Formats: sequence, C-alpha cells, structure tokens
Amino acid sequence: MYINIYQLKDMPKEDYERIMKRSEVETESVLEDVKKIINDVKERGDEALVEYTKKFEDVSICRDKIQVTPEEIEEAYSKVDKKTIEAIKFLASNVKKFHLAQMPNKMWGMEISPGLVAGQIIIPLERVGCYVPGGRGWFPSAVMMSVLPAKVAGVPEVIVCTPSAPDGSVPAGTLIACDVCGADAVFRIGGSQAIAAMTYGTQTIKKVDKISGPGSKWVLAAFKLVQGQVEVALPAGPGEALIIADESANPEYAAADVCIQAEHGFDSTGVLVTHVKELAYAVKDKIGRHIERLDEYRKKFVIESLKKYGAIIITESLEESIEFANQYAVEHLEIMTKDPIHDMQKIKNAGGIYLGHYTPLSTGCFGSGPNHVLPTGRKAVVTGGLKTADFYKVVTYEYFSKEGLEFQKDAMVKLADYEGFPAHRNAILERFS
Repeated sequence: MYINIYQLKDMPKEDYERIMKRSEVETESVLEDVKKIINDVKERGDEALVEYTKKFEDVSICRDKIQVTPEEIEEAYSKVDKKTIEAIKFLASNVKKFHLAQMPNKMWGMEISPGLVAGQIIIPLERVGCYVPGGRGWFPSAVMMSVLPAKVAGVPEVIVCTPSAPDGSVPAGTLIACDVCGADAVFRIGGSQAIAAMTYGTQTIKKVDKISGPGSKWVLAAFKLVQGQVEVALPAGPGEALIIADESANPEYAAADVCIQAEHGFDSTGVLVTHVKELAYAVKDKIGRHIERLDEYRKKFVIESLKKYGAIIITESLEESIEFANQYAVEHLEIMTKDPIHDMQKIKNAGGIYLGHYTPLSTGCFGSGPNHVLPTGRKAVVTGGLKTADFYKVVTYEYFSKEGLEFQKDAMVKLADYEGFPAHRNAILERFS
C-alpha cells in the first residue's frame, strides 16, 4: 500500500493535522543545528564553508576553489549533448519571455492637482543571491527561475550558490544554465552554509541584498533564521502537490501526477482530493505502477514521502474539494476537472495552478514560463510565486511648483496642526513668508 484513502468527514484529527502541516515539523527539528552553522560561517567565513562542504557533502575543496572559474563554465559545454543545451536555451527563453511581461513601465507620472506631478520609478536591487539546490539531483531549471527574473528586473550583480557533485565539480548543465541566464558568479557551496555566506558575506562570497531559490529543510530553516539580516524573496521548502479531480479525470494521469513532487525527497508530498469515490480507488490501484517505473533512488523518496504526507481524500462534492484545497494552500495545484478555468476562479490559496488534463505540474518545473519557485508550508495563503517584482523597488516621487504647493497649502497646514507637527507646517509656510 503506497498511499492511504480518507473520507474527509471521518478523517482522524491526527491524520488531518499531519497532512496539513506536512514537512514543517522536519524544518523545526533542525533549527538549532542550522543556527550553529550560520553563526560559524558568520564568524569564520570561507574556512567554515570548506569544513561544512567536507562534513555534509564529503567533498574536499580549498578556499581558492569556492568560486567556479570562467574556464570551468566554458568546459561545461563540451560535457553536455547539444540537444540538452538547446533545450536549456529554449526553455530559458520561455521563462525570460514570461518574466519580461511582468515588468511594469520603468517610470510614470500623473498630474494629481494643478502644479503637482507624482509618480513612481522602478529601481532594481544591487546584488541578489540565488540558491540552486543539489544533492538529490541537478537543477538547470532552478537557475532559470531565480537568475532570469532578477536579470530581467535589471539587477546588475546576480550570484549563484549550488552544491558540487561528489568530485567537487558543479554539474555541467547547471553551469550552462548559469551562463545562458547571465549569472555573474557561481560558487560551489550548498546547504544552510550557502545561505549564511550570502547573508553575511565571506572572504570570497559578497553579502547580497536578497536571496531567492528553493531548498531542503536545512535551507528553509536557514531562510527562517536569517530573515531580518537579509531579505528572502520566497522561502520555498520541500515540494508539495495537490490535485483536485472530478469524474472527467483519467486515473492514470492522476496517479502519475501524485508522484511528481513526492520524488524530490523524503520530506515532499502528493495529495489527491476528489468527490468521486471510484476515481479515488482507481488512483490508489494504479499508483503502484507509476512508482515501480521509477529508478530505485527516486522510488524510495516517493514511497516514504507519500507514506508520511501523501493522501487520497474523498469529499462530498467538488465544492468541498475546492474548499479543502484552499485550506491546504499548496505549492503546486492541479485542477483536473471538466471546467478547470471556471473552477480556478474559486481558488483562494495556491502557489501555482496547472489547468486541465494535459498540464501536469512538471510542465511548470521545466520552463513553460511561469516561475516554479513557489510558496510552501501554507505560505500560499499570503503570497504567490517568485516574480520580477521581487527584484526591484517601487519608489514614488513628487514634484510641486510654487503654485502647486500654494494650492494645497491650507489643507496641509490644517492637517499638520491637527496631528501636532509644527515643523512640518513651518516648512510649508516658510516658502510663502
């Protein structure tokens, strides 16, 4: 038995809470250890990075090898087949196109009243750090999702931190993606120590203004701990997927899709919610075939994560399924129904939405255009996915002529007096004395 079926109305409280909370409890369990790592990197810089790379990844590097060289990036192109390189470039162009469409006018203004023009100007951040995960796989796609929005927003310096392979090299596909997307520097450092390095700076890695990118429970714990010392664009943790399905759904598709995020690791999840009892049991019967198709490495992740955080939940109606989805507030939401566009309009909380029977969430993972760095751990209640707006500031401006200030003078002085700010009042009146 790979996954349990529950009737929502009869679901035991402890199972409901476990499914809702998912891997958040695992993140909480490593906070103290991560706090020690962050403080150590803050105090000892590169020396600590070298030691933690050996301890956690069993990779030996020296301080002058923390940064990837231009020669290594150039050499990466000879290690990857041409069709994969073409795929990276093609999918990166999708992501760039989508995020360019998110950019507003760089500057605009309007006349608020006679003699007063006000507006806003877009100012990109100066230095951004992008975390690209590794260890359980190599992710050129994650490079696209963090580096490209920052570059589209106009950030002049974008750096990447990513774990190295067992031989100490950064996977060639990741380096090619960094080059294609315009990363300004790449460092072979992963885990919470990478987040600490970008937050405080070391002898080799500059302190950044903001960090983006998904990661493990260790990375997510680091994001929680460094908030306030650095801006975190979106603290995206272990993968999550929820599928809303009705009688139109193909059980084979649904069974395959439940496994998508679950294969990321032991702390990921996959949930199906449906009011169609026959579909629920069909998916349960078929999911084994999709798990057995996986290699042993990914299979063990899917089995364990579905056992801990996966579920097939039977509701009384499609409306109740949608309500459950809104409560769950998932990272990736698939809507496999007869009218998914109509049903999407009832969704209040989701990181990214995948509509219809031919849009498995894996399309978003590999560069369809929208960002796949999405809120996890119910953060979708208050935010959506990573976007270009995460990498620029919207700064307002205003310009008064003398006549414009005189037009507003009496009202502003009156309010200054009411609020008790005489210096504010005097500064306005001084211009007419």
